[in-house]
Amino acid sequence: MSINQQKKTEDPNPFNHGNKRNWDSLSALTDNSSISLYSFDFWNTIVFSNPIFKQKRAEYLISMLSQDFSLKEINQAFEKVGQEYNRLMEAGSKIVAPEKLYLQLLKELKYSQTIDLNSLLKGVEAIFLKYPPSIDQEFLDYFDSISKEDIKFSITSNTAFISGSIIRKFLKNINLLDKFNFCLFSDEVGYGKPNKKIYECLYSKSKECHSSISKIEIIHIGDNYEADYMGAVNFGIKAFHIKSNQLFNFPRYAVHSINDINNIPFSSEEYSRFKFGDYNISKKYGAELFDYFKSNHLTNFSEIPKSIIIYSSPYSQLHTSSYYMAEVFFELFEEYIILMNYNTTKLKLGKINRSQSYTEDYGAMDAMQRYNLIKNDTYSFFDVPEEKSFCIFIDDISITGTHQVVIENMMKKSEFTNKSIFLYFAKLDNPQIKASFENDLNFAHVNSIDKLFEVISSDSFKNTTRTTKFILNMNIVDFNYLMKLILKHKKNEIFIYIYQGALLNNYDLIEKYQNNLKELGSLIIINQ
Repeated sequence: MSINQQKKTEDPNPFNHGNKRNWDSLSALTDNSSISLYSFDFWNTIVFSNPIFKQKRAEYLISMLSQDFSLKEINQAFEKVGQEYNRLMEAGSKIVAPEKLYLQLLKELKYSQTIDLNSLLKGVEAIFLKYPPSIDQEFLDYFDSISKEDIKFSITSNTAFISGSIIRKFLKNINLLDKFNFCLFSDEVGYGKPNKKIYECLYSKSKECHSSISKIEIIHIGDNYEADYMGAVNFGIKAFHIKSNQLFNFPRYAVHSINDINNIPFSSEEYSRFKFGDYNISKKYGAELFDYFKSNHLTNFSEIPKSIIIYSSPYSQLHTSSYYMAEVFFELFEEYIILMNYNTTKLKLGKINRSQSYTEDYGAMDAMQRYNLIKNDTYSFFDVPEEKSFCIFIDDISITGTHQVVIENMMKKSEFTNKSIFLYFAKLDNPQIKASFENDLNFAHVNSIDKLFEVISSDSFKNTTRTTKFILNMNIVDFNYLMKLILKHKKNEIFIYIYQGALLNNYDLIEKYQNNLKELGSLIIINQ
């Protein structure tokens, strides 16, 4: 019986982790290659954590403490201690036992009373086995495709609050443990990935399976670029990075699906104008998005929710182009509610605050670069949804899904459990197309200073964060040329649009923008 067949008959947890990853690319890479041993990471490669487990774990810990804590406080402490421990482990620090991590957790909670750690660990382990993680179906398919008599398999994984011994119990419970020739867990080895000592242990155990095996006949597969990919490569074995990044909690839908860059289902020139503030295109996109939502989603509601809140992409004060699209969507939805006499439905256009920490344009970046760029931004609900509000998150395009991941993380930390969907004008559905393709769309029309002036000087222009940042980031030659065009055509109001928008978003505090902003201020004074 295959590993896949066993999983289908004994599924311990049907929780669906969501989106397709790049196992197909791994199949192509390893096809007909001379690999004798496959090593797999455990978390987020083979399995995904069960969200119910985290809730039950927090409830159990609260029951053991003599001080009142909320689920949010407990989960935030777990997350903080876990992240810090992973960071130290990846930096090469020695491993600590789960007991010490729980002591650190209690310290983070400022809980000074004694607690029976042994009972706590046993209770959490029982909860873990009762609410086990879900196995990635794509991993199972891939595993079956490479399983041969002379191929060996292992697990090489970092651990934290859940020990390697408990993971073995989980694997044994679902009859998968025997499929692996050996398992290496950081709490047992004493070091975690990317430390070369755990990879040395992997190589040593591999030689016990294949005495003549060489490093190039071993491949390690995992989701963490530094720990799994670079750690293995630096040790000298093969490696593959399973790109997980898009484990969405909420569905994402789009009017248009991009599968072929030579056959885009909308005008790239219009999209470029939209991104730089052409409100006529915003109205067109907003109408298309609402028609799509009304036809494909609104009709599926058994009854219209009593409270609906619509969010555009996060912003500080100066609007994004997708805000204007969401605004049109909201207005059309209002008209529809009145037309259909849904008098009890409350509709609101909400806001997510964003404090931006970068000046780069991520359109030319890949998924990991985007995430590393925006992960330090601060997001918060300015308009907090009511408990039973249905939330609609609107954005113009989803390329890698990074923004949705960040927003969902914000929702998770805030413990919002509202029913929600993410709506996009378009999304990239072909993983073979590079994320940098977005840059081609952004500048399909606005590919020169003259084309930029054409957009910002039109009657339909509404200033956006992209336009303001782009102008403030210009080199001196391009900036001076644009200023001359504005003066020549007597469009001095543009100076005020850009200057006021920059101040609204505190761009005057960003050194990179200050020279052009100062020049704008001078031009406003001179040309009053």
